[in-house]
Amino acid sequence: MDEDVAEYTLNQAAGKDKPILVEVKLESSRKNEISIKSGQVHNVSASTDAGMYVRVVMKEGIGFASANRIAKTTGSSLARTACRLAKAGRRKERVRLSSEKTATAKWTVKQRSRLRDVSNDDRLRYLKSLDSEVMSTGVKVYGRYFELADSETESYFASSEGARVRSMVPRLRMACLNTVSSGGETEQSIREWGATGGWERSDEWNAGPALAEEMKVLKNLIDNGKAVKPGEYDLVCGSEVAGIAAHESCGHPMEADRILGREMSQAGKSFVSPSMLGEMIGSEHATVIDDPTVPGSYGYYEYDDEGVKAKPRFLYKKGSINEFLHNRETAGKLRVNSNASSRSSVYEKEPIVRMANTFVAPGDLGEDEIVKSVKDGVFMKSFTEWNIDDKRYNQKYVSREAYFIRNGEIAGPARGCVLEITTPRFWKSLDGVSKKVEFTAAECGKGDPIQGIAVHTGGPLLRLKEVRLR
Repeated sequence: MDEDVAEYTLNQAAGKDKPILVEVKLESSRKNEISIKSGQVHNVSASTDAGMYVRVVMKEGIGFASANRIAKTTGSSLARTACRLAKAGRRKERVRLSSEKTATAKWTVKQRSRLRDVSNDDRLRYLKSLDSEVMSTGVKVYGRYFELADSETESYFASSEGARVRSMVPRLRMACLNTVSSGGETEQSIREWGATGGWERSDEWNAGPALAEEMKVLKNLIDNGKAVKPGEYDLVCGSEVAGIAAHESCGHPMEADRILGREMSQAGKSFVSPSMLGEMIGSEHATVIDDPTVPGSYGYYEYDDEGVKAKPRFLYKKGSINEFLHNRETAGKLRVNSNASSRSSVYEKEPIVRMANTFVAPGDLGEDEIVKSVKDGVFMKSFTEWNIDDKRYNQKYVSREAYFIRNGEIAGPARGCVLEITTPRFWKSLDGVSKKVEFTAAECGKGDPIQGIAVHTGGPLLRLKEVRLR
């Protein structure tokens, strides 16, 4: 990667109209994807890509331009375009950026077994082994689909303030969709695993046995599952449910660009306002963290796309609204520092405020203590459907795997259990949290044009008191 291109482009843009800030990013990536459907190869693809962007900040606005070529002539052209777009912003309120420490860094996620050294035959064998595990259960499973994708992305970020950050990030992801049939009825499983690192990460997932067990669980659910009688119950949420709730009803509404209205026409609003910092949103057990620095996590990074060093962000802290997710623009507007939440999914798209790994913080209870404390309730271990409104306030979760709890013991399977609740009611009902946090990989969508970005969601077991289920 020719880093001289970035330096040349910075000089070209900085000499025009005296911008507040110029940022240049060079990026190259190598990607592989392979999938099988019903045991047969469905798709095999490999690609390489390289490009760059220029982002110019002026008092009138912010201009962004990108191209799928890395060259000085390209950089010069992008600089002119970004400057023109920034001036055309004509904002009524001057752009203000937070003042941040200038970073000079080089970071790499290590691989014990490099992704680029794994053959398509090895990838195919891995997927077919998962399919075999599913089929070995004796459960009728159709529409079986398994997809494996990996990438290695190298980037160089430079700014007119002197930031210089180099990185190389390998990512691995596996997603699958299986439909279980029994007695003319069906249940569907969608599962996803992801990590930063090398091929060794796939061994850590133990995906085969997990999928085989789930097929049996879903058949049992169809054959023996009972509907929940509508009413108020204590609800135990598994890590998957805790994670989606943390992501959707805490992470998204705490994005400062949503709070300030920038995302209103693109990805939605937020029920949160700047004046709500410090306001109680939940019980003392409600602490939700977004942490890019979780080792090996799917959403891992050490510096964001504005060169700010990553750190854990405590969004809800012991029940209070504690911290918004900020880039330098939103931080400047609210007169705080950025907490390194600026991310771009690829060089051709503008960095915006994003989550990384959002999860409910662990508590001090054992998982058995959580269950034994419930006299009459439901354990919603995983979900098959979720919905949330535009402001991230009213939400709905439908169970995939769930069980009745009677007198502190797991009883028979509960089918299609539904929780409809508001964000404050969810977090204020939380009165017990277990010690062990588990994660699920996901692709979070936001922006216009849409950007899908790697994240982890997760949490421990949560106990919600007296919530309405049906």
